[in-house]
Amino acid sequence: MSDEAGSANTSVTVPGTGTSIELGDLKASIAAELAAELCGPEDIRKRYGLTVAQWNLLKTNSVFRAMLKDALVTWRGSLAAGARITKKAEIMLEDTMPELYGLARNVAVPSGERIKAIQTLADLAGRSAKTQAPTGAAAQGFTLNIQFSDNKSNVTIDGKATPSE
Repeated sequence: MSDEAGSANTSVTVPGTGTSIELGDLKASIAAELAAELCGPEDIRKRYGLTVAQWNLLKTNSVFRAMLKDALVTWRGSLAAGARITKKAEIMLEDTMPELYGLARNVAVPSGERIKAIQTLADLAGRSAKTQAPTGAAAQGFTLNIQFSDNKSNVTIDGKATPSE
């Protein structure tokens, strides 16, 4: 494969990440994005940092074309509307991650907004500081309070589980 300058190149540096990825590793995600129709092919080509030559080669690749066909069948057929909306929202969310990270790191952004951005990133990573329910065995039992209308006599029954053998 060659880039616009003519040199051989099979890897792509994804813009904003500095990470070089082999073009073959990108095929499935590119096919899914094309099938979802969130943006045009040219925008997808630019976002993945593909040269025109790489893009043209990818478009004619039989494996990629099969992936795209499968993705189109999935997006337009087997996925219910709710699932399509969820998948598109996930793609859009992933696309906004660099902006969210930029907010968190930008000292010109008010600290409250930066903290919200950091909390959102933590939530997305599954690392929020939310109180988690205890994972141990829950105490079993009950308390039953009975109040009679004369307000003179009340009965409390405290039931605790006994260990079974």
